[in-house]
Amino acid sequence: MLISRYKNLPLAKMLPKKKSKNQMLFLVESYIFLILIGTVLLRCPFSLKAPIRWIDALFTATSATCVTGLSVIDIGSVFSNTGLWIIAALIQIGGLGIMTFSTAILLLSGMRPGFNQQAMLKSNFTQEEQIDPIKILLAVIPFTFILEGIGALVLFTQFDKFPLNDRILYSVFHSISAFCNAGFSPFHDSLMSYQFNPVVCLSICALVLAGGFGFLSLAETRNFLNFKTHSIQRISLHTKIAFFFTLIIILVASTAILTIEWNGAFADESIPQKMLSSCFMVISARTAGFNNIDLLTLQETSLLLIIVTMFIGANPGSCGGGIKTTTAAVIALLGFNRILGREKTQVLGRTIPEETVDKAVRIFIIYTIMIVIGTFLLLITEYAGVSYKMGIPHFLKVFFEVVSALTTCGLSLGLTPDLTFLGRIVICIIMFIGRMGALFLISAVAKKVEGGVWYAEEDIMVG
Repeated sequence: MLISRYKNLPLAKMLPKKKSKNQMLFLVESYIFLILIGTVLLRCPFSLKAPIRWIDALFTATSATCVTGLSVIDIGSVFSNTGLWIIAALIQIGGLGIMTFSTAILLLSGMRPGFNQQAMLKSNFTQEEQIDPIKILLAVIPFTFILEGIGALVLFTQFDKFPLNDRILYSVFHSISAFCNAGFSPFHDSLMSYQFNPVVCLSICALVLAGGFGFLSLAETRNFLNFKTHSIQRISLHTKIAFFFTLIIILVASTAILTIEWNGAFADESIPQKMLSSCFMVISARTAGFNNIDLLTLQETSLLLIIVTMFIGANPGSCGGGIKTTTAAVIALLGFNRILGREKTQVLGRTIPEETVDKAVRIFIIYTIMIVIGTFLLLITEYAGVSYKMGIPHFLKVFFEVVSALTTCGLSLGLTPDLTFLGRIVICIIMFIGRMGALFLISAVAKKVEGGVWYAEEDIMVG
């Protein structure tokens, strides 16, 4: 009798509607799953030379997947070659993005990714709606592997003091780590042993810049000159801002650090070595995390410049983190235009949409709040009950660590290995937020509110 009541209804109406999967939430869950898989693999006997705790394996897997580079252990002495290959794989997948590899797997299996998956893939690399995501994928993956291959070959020629197997591993590992802006190194002193090796330093810098420049900007730059038509192609405003702002950051910051440390940390170096060291530190601080000098030898003004550089980070659509160069540029342009009394944010004969300006402001505010919260929590977990009068620069160490974790840079003033259990959990969460993007995470879990209530205006005093 009960069935007869519904026998005339279409089957589609009888069955409950299946809610579509939130693709952003799915991406968050995928990264968490990858981190957990990496944790288990790094804890297995075949990955280890010496036993480690689960929290250390979790921290390493999180740092690798989030392409951060912070490490609570010396990975070169703790992990076997198999473990280092696993870390390299986590860096590669985390750097290019899970959606990139999942889409590639579907294509190789003869299937076509769904609309939502294509949209998520496209949002990682470009804002152009008319570009086929599959073409993006076919351009990104070969380009990445070719550059990493060239980088590995160059580094292979310099790591000649190691056995062949280790030499291959270290060359590939550093190339992947540099291109993905991870900053992981199996060497206990990162690249300090190669501080005055221009081939290693310049090749690492080139890989870091390529991986942090953004695939859209790289594609436009590569096609700037059309040799078939002997013409110059139009460059988008995005690429112009990304290029010039990146150039300004590198020139200003490296010149400032060079001047500050001329008779300080760089006192015993020749002029070319001083220039190389300052340039390497600034390029690495944009989110790569390699260091070829001891950061504790730098003056606090230099550390402040490095913190600002880490906070700004790399370009959108890249492997790097931070608020991104274009976000910082939009904030600066917004202030400049408001000072001039302009209602719109204008640059190079163009007006930046208010929606983009609003997004940049929200990103800046969210990252600032996250840094304040992270610093507060880490001061509690690491230095509860310790007075500043004891002469330890707690705040600078913690502040530097939090900014480095949130911007997925990986540089540290030596606090990472001494983190408590709770401190390691806090940094893991901050690294994850930094890799996914704070605004992205909020969009993934928050429900979109339609409409709203508008209240009457009432002015307040400011300034």
